[in-house]
Amino acid sequence: MQTPPSRRRAPSTDADGQPEPPSSQPDSPSPAQMPVPATYRRYGIALLCLWITTICYADRTNIGIAISAFVDTKDEQGQVLSAFFYGYLLTQIPGGYLAARFGAKRVLLTGVVVWTLFDLMTVLVSQCLPCLFLARIGMGIGEGILFPCMHQISGAWYPLQERSRLVSFVSGGSDLGTITALIVSPAIMAAYGWPRIFEFFAILSFMWVFAYTIYGESHPEDDPHISAEERAFILANRTTVSKMKVYAATSSNDEEERIHDKKDHGFNWRVLLTSRAAWAVYVAHFASNYGWYVLLGWIPQYFRQELHIDLGTKGFTAAIPYVCGYIGLLIFGRLGDLLVARGYRVLQVRQAINGLGFFSSAFFLFMLRYASGVYSAVFLLSLTLFFGRAALAGFWVNMIDIGPKNAAHVMAVSNTFATLPGIIGNVVTGRILAATGEWDLVFAIAGGVLIFGGVFFHCNASDQSIYADKKKKNQRNVEMEDGISASSTEISNMSSLRDDEASLLRE
Repeated sequence: MQTPPSRRRAPSTDADGQPEPPSSQPDSPSPAQMPVPATYRRYGIALLCLWITTICYADRTNIGIAISAFVDTKDEQGQVLSAFFYGYLLTQIPGGYLAARFGAKRVLLTGVVVWTLFDLMTVLVSQCLPCLFLARIGMGIGEGILFPCMHQISGAWYPLQERSRLVSFVSGGSDLGTITALIVSPAIMAAYGWPRIFEFFAILSFMWVFAYTIYGESHPEDDPHISAEERAFILANRTTVSKMKVYAATSSNDEEERIHDKKDHGFNWRVLLTSRAAWAVYVAHFASNYGWYVLLGWIPQYFRQELHIDLGTKGFTAAIPYVCGYIGLLIFGRLGDLLVARGYRVLQVRQAINGLGFFSSAFFLFMLRYASGVYSAVFLLSLTLFFGRAALAGFWVNMIDIGPKNAAHVMAVSNTFATLPGIIGNVVTGRILAATGEWDLVFAIAGGVLIFGGVFFHCNASDQSIYADKKKKNQRNVEMEDGISASSTEISNMSSLRDDEASLLRE
């Protein structure tokens, strides 16, 4: 029986899209044949990453909960909320470079300390609007390194068979952080005052810094706590794009790969800015973040003013949409891994999940205009976030597909573009609400952006490394140089033969 086209396996390629050479060690098992190790150190790393991602988004959400206590007008609130993203924009590229150059651990620890200290400054400078603006910029500078570091860790630690679910699991911290803030922070604010919110989460941040300093690691190769079996399993499976690559997990191969990675830490701007596959990710990321940042910054006020929900007593009601978002992220992350394991092409899986997420989320955002009460609005917001967050198993994971050894670079550039909606969306939303008070227009704009992003990603996405063309060109140059060298040697040999013949004739 002929294999269906959608499930036909592509020829074996390496991480850069090149045809895979015959293995020098034929007895080495393929990744598909390797047993799953009994140890789960990679899950511990993912759990630590989830912890800090949760704190990161709780810190972002807290300002939206507390801001009405110390900033009066909607226009000023929009400016303060957007200030964070000016700083966030500045450290995406440096964060990606530093994570690739020095390893994610040191860069991530530095960023967490920086953003926590600036977040605490919110309490001290809340009555000075310019100072508050600068404090939020400083917090954004610290948080800007988070996702470049997360993707660098993902590329190093998560094997292909588990990539979608583990990346989705960690990314779900953005939902868990929002849920935690919406439930816990209003209660803290009501009982002890809004400054205690920032102090409480600062303590959690420094607890994480202590734990990650001891137990975290940038690469499994450097980790003293991982078993040899699990290390070999990760190394054999982590750098594949279209299908699992056959790697002999030998120390010499590992060392060669590490040397190559260290030499290749610089950004290849030509590839990053001209690749259609990269732009598919950038545009999808921009579209996703527009709606996400608008909801993240303004949904507490939507619940209070439009739905008349007191977050101090009904915080869980406001958190329900984010709970649904987290569930959608986990379900579709797992679904992506299952489809890849069944033999479906990675590209088709990413496109299908991303399209379903974007178009469904846009539909339910448009439907919010017909919400007649609290329950219908919460229901529609829940479906919006369920599908919207599910899309992270599409474009978000695809960053690692197209840049398996340079995931931090792809994320850094992508998140730079995707930070702009945080500035644009918050300012535009603040002005729309100040001028008209109409939430329908706010949601309609977000839905339209999602539709455009979904179409663009579907038409331009890829599952091949965007660095493949560069490698092919380099290989052709080497082959050409080898050919010229061989021809020169042959000509030289022929000249020598002619000289010998002439000498014999003279004799």
